[in-house]
Amino acid sequence: MVRQIEVSQTDNAEALSREHQAPTQRSSGSRDSDNDDSDNGRQFQTSSDITDSASSDDDDDDDDDDGSDHELPPPVIFSHPLVDDLLDRFMRAQLQPDININNNKSNNNNSINSNDSSNILAGKKESLEPAPIHVVDLKFDELRQLCDLAMNSFSKQKSLLRIGNEMLPITICADIHGQFRDIRCILSTCGNPSSQTYLFLGDYVDRGAQGIETITMLMCFKIKYPTRVYMLRGNHEDANTTLIYGFYDECVARFPKDEGELLPRPSIVPPYGLMCDILWSDPDDRYPGWALSARGISFTFSSKIIKEFCETNKIDLIVRGHQLTADMFKGGYKYFAGGRLITIFSAPNYLNMRNDSCVLHISRKFKCHFTVFRPIFAGTREVQNGKDEAQHAAPIDGC
Repeated sequence: MVRQIEVSQTDNAEALSREHQAPTQRSSGSRDSDNDDSDNGRQFQTSSDITDSASSDDDDDDDDDDGSDHELPPPVIFSHPLVDDLLDRFMRAQLQPDININNNKSNNNNSINSNDSSNILAGKKESLEPAPIHVVDLKFDELRQLCDLAMNSFSKQKSLLRIGNEMLPITICADIHGQFRDIRCILSTCGNPSSQTYLFLGDYVDRGAQGIETITMLMCFKIKYPTRVYMLRGNHEDANTTLIYGFYDECVARFPKDEGELLPRPSIVPPYGLMCDILWSDPDDRYPGWALSARGISFTFSSKIIKEFCETNKIDLIVRGHQLTADMFKGGYKYFAGGRLITIFSAPNYLNMRNDSCVLHISRKFKCHFTVFRPIFAGTREVQNGKDEAQHAAPIDGC
């Protein structure tokens, strides 16, 4: 289970620590003067003061002025029997009861074999969130047909997406990593794509137990609402990466007879170059300018690089995913380069690390606020690869 709270964008560490003591909402306003030295003329408005959303009339005025109730243009709807049927299955799927993998003697074919991970979790004093497992009945032929429909939908859009102001407000989601229950929770909380614009930043699969359900449901929404759902590619949407981090194994375990047909991919991310750097690079102020990444692939870039890039290209704000650092465990987001870049992470309790997650909302007046999802620990949760649990028992700088 997850608990939802909402906050508005802030750079104030003290305010953040107070916010995490109780669910609160921050009001929108002007940016702190200390952080305003190089951001003159930027459209995005932020604030670091805390108000009680239940008792503040000003917040209601802000919401009305914010344009959050603005009616979006009518969506383009693509009706297809398979897509409609799959979406009905996904949204009606009942989640499996809690699984304690330290004492899992069930022979249910829908659950993931967790002998390895049970050994890893043995001796942990704190019980963790229950496994979000409920395998939806999916046929291989259905997925193959759906992939053809999805490729046709994606091919109609350019590699560089340009989402017009008329599509605001928009909700931005980062890494999901096969946590099917959590993406359903996001949609339930923030609204159905039929009435809400979504931008997904990638990393839909790997490490989580239900990558197939996660990516398939999002592709269905993309096909049905092509002007409301936008999907970017992350570093885990790559054949080589899925071979290592679990999605390939999940597909083979689910459809063993069709293994050979799962192999072809439209493109493989090269080990260097622009495409690789877009998917793998990270911000890091420990080194000036550009530096080799500790990931063993691509580079890191400093605040100076970000500010120069934003000024050259007239960009107000960069929103990215791909990374979960220790200082993101509370809140699920992190500012960089004086607020010119935000990293968000949308998979709560990722690999049993007890982290919060969030999505970012941008209004028609470019006011930003976060919806934070905080895991509630009760039961024990599975991961796709016990090997990942062992490697990442400590906080990790990357996903």
